[in-house]
Amino acid sequence: MTGSNKERNLAMVEAYAAGETLEQIGGRFSITRERVRQILKSMGAVTAEQARQVRAQGRAHELSEQVAAFLQDFRTTIEDLAAAGVARTEVEARFSLLLPQTPSTVVREAIGEAGVLFNVDVQEFAFSPAVIESAVWYALAREEGLTPDPVAAVAGVDVEEANDVALALQREGLDAETVSSILCLVHTARQHARENAGTGLSAQRYNGQRRQILSELGLESRKGSAPWPPTSQTVMKRIGHGAWGDALTGIGLTPDRRGRPKGLIVFDEEHYPAALNQYLEYCVTNSQTSTFTGYQTWVDAEDRAGRRHPSAAAVRFRYGNWISAKRAVAGSVVVQVAASRGQQTSTPAATLALHSAQQEIDMFLTRLERTPPTEMSGLVESFTRGFMQEFEFRRRGWIRAIVAADPTAIPRRLADPALKPKPRAAIVADGAGILTDMYIDKLGNGDPRITDGWLRADVQAELNAVPDEVLWRFTVLRETRNYLTHTSQEARLRLQTALETLAGANPQFTLGQSLTSRVVLSWLAAAQARRLKELLACVPTLWRAMVVGETLLTSPSPPTGA
Repeated sequence: MTGSNKERNLAMVEAYAAGETLEQIGGRFSITRERVRQILKSMGAVTAEQARQVRAQGRAHELSEQVAAFLQDFRTTIEDLAAAGVARTEVEARFSLLLPQTPSTVVREAIGEAGVLFNVDVQEFAFSPAVIESAVWYALAREEGLTPDPVAAVAGVDVEEANDVALALQREGLDAETVSSILCLVHTARQHARENAGTGLSAQRYNGQRRQILSELGLESRKGSAPWPPTSQTVMKRIGHGAWGDALTGIGLTPDRRGRPKGLIVFDEEHYPAALNQYLEYCVTNSQTSTFTGYQTWVDAEDRAGRRHPSAAAVRFRYGNWISAKRAVAGSVVVQVAASRGQQTSTPAATLALHSAQQEIDMFLTRLERTPPTEMSGLVESFTRGFMQEFEFRRRGWIRAIVAADPTAIPRRLADPALKPKPRAAIVADGAGILTDMYIDKLGNGDPRITDGWLRADVQAELNAVPDEVLWRFTVLRETRNYLTHTSQEARLRLQTALETLAGANPQFTLGQSLTSRVVLSWLAAAQARRLKELLACVPTLWRAMVVGETLLTSPSPPTGA
């Protein structure tokens, strides 16, 4: 090798170690990517993975600098928009529209680092009033069995409004033919209402049509998404001042006088702050995050115990949004709970959860015995989804309570050499505040026995002792809930894999048919839900291990090596 070639090759090694790609190095020295790879290999350069890590660190550093600069200019703007009730999706859209030169990744990271609270109803600003009105007209046309009339639509459609609706539908991924059909039916519905006095549509019938439309169009309604048609709550809030009847009147339809009156429906004025105070007190006591979904889970659990509270939707309707509801009552709750903590003795979280889980299973089995065969699948579905959601909700609270009661938890996590820089920095900055719902749900990659070192060794040992078959049954329950919720191909494959794993250990869980939601529900409900009973037993087993862990944590000192 000549001196010049050696110097060139060493320069390549240094460039690769600094994070340059094979293509970049080849371009600099006018050789192919493959030749660069061969030279680097012969020189014993850093591995491809090490080079990727260097590049990733460089990108992360560059992004961090861009985010810091962006926040220096726009932090106050972000805070002001959030305080005014503007949804996060709209804030991102504003920056995207007016600062197109700023990468969307920088905008998202900066908004996240700003640490502000946004309203969670993404449909609040996803659609203009015209697009929301079109959804009501389209649902009415379907409900009345109307057919599109392109000739009449061409002659009478409002072009500006039609363009607005068309753009929204195109963003949903709908093709031109589908958009045209919807626009024609919207026009036909308006004409029908003008010619037929008294035409109206109840919120219940609108919601029924909405579900069918979403299914037919291949759209999905879930947290974080805002598919068209919007929810009835969005219709009421955006074009009806909070009332369905006012929304109908405003667009020229007749409210159903048999419907419920505007305002407080089932509960009196004082029930709303009382329910919120109880829920927020529950969250503070159990070290849980107060979320819209968590409130509904708590309401469902209370309802099963015979105590009724306003639903999450009713609370959001009453206060305008979830953030406003919490702001209205949160001030006194934390103070009251904190002041009384030293004077009250509460039952440990796992003990309460074990009792609740067993009680729920018993009540479900009793109800199942009285349920006609034609209704069993529906009962199995609703119970499975609610039961697994409550387990996750309570497990989050248990982990937070255990960590809060263990003064060695945070030092132990920080002493772990495998802890990555980002979570390490978060723990240093916020301590146990890192234990968000999402963070806890990701611990162990779905294995409820694994807590990534947050538990003391003797407490963790109790969870480790839970047999693998219990985990496999739990996984089937969790993936069943996910599949029934999302019905996606990915969810179906995950459930199928979970069933095959469990069937390998216990052949009675072999599903001999193609997996669909109908098949799996019928399969679980068969023989008075024999299989489901055995699956459900895994949850009390997990809670018993956690009860033992709670008991161990009350010991004066951990065993040697813990």
